[in-house]
Amino acid sequence: MIVVFTGTDFAAAVRDALPAPSGSGELLVLPSSLRRTDRLAQAVRQEFRRDGIVSHLLLPANPVADLIRRAPGNHDEQWAEVEIRAPDRQVAAVTLPARLTGGASIWAVTDVDRVGGTGPYVLDLMARYLHPVSRFRQIATPRRSDAAVDVNLAVMPSRFVVGKTLGGIAVVGVAVDPIATELFALALADEDLPTDRAVTGPWEDRVVQRATELEIGIQIPQQLAIEFVGEPLPAVREVIGRVAGRIGVPFA
Repeated sequence: MIVVFTGTDFAAAVRDALPAPSGSGELLVLPSSLRRTDRLAQAVRQEFRRDGIVSHLLLPANPVADLIRRAPGNHDEQWAEVEIRAPDRQVAAVTLPARLTGGASIWAVTDVDRVGGTGPYVLDLMARYLHPVSRFRQIATPRRSDAAVDVNLAVMPSRFVVGKTLGGIAVVGVAVDPIATELFALALADEDLPTDRAVTGPWEDRVVQRATELEIGIQIPQQLAIEFVGEPLPAVREVIGRVAGRIGVPFA
């Protein structure tokens, strides 16, 4: 289920829309834009503050600085080695920020206006947080898209927030299923393409296919539903109808 909210901006769209974070660890917000100035991440954190909840924005580490720390003789406790156990591959060890592996509540936030056409969106976001050595190995492999998705087997966000501005209205979808959210983000990004341009459907995207192979989310369109909270403007409803059509989901 993807629950969709609208507002005059992202702050208005997420107001009273975010479920209470789960777990007792720290609350980490990971923006797909990988930028401190991410609009949607700022709106999400503002809403948390309004509810008296402390959150932390986590960005990928500076690769040069951390390669230096990784050198022999240097000790840094901010990294943790975790195993990836994919059913069709040998067990692999990767290094991620220790904060991601310590029971934190992780929220992945994707501003499609910022990352549309380039990514990362949802399923390949965690790979951007790999230690530079692990990241180099991931992008050097012939199946790097698969390897990026596989990182979710080690650490998976607990909540996903995707947003885009449509005709001056901020639209935000909130979900717990990573595949559903990736599909939603990809289909939203297609709104910026020329209408006569042929594109690969969201279900045919390689990261989605790999995620379904790993069974880390929904497997077929019939397992997904899109539901509005409130009554959106007709133009927004029309856009979300097209988005639903791209991912094969009935939408009235």
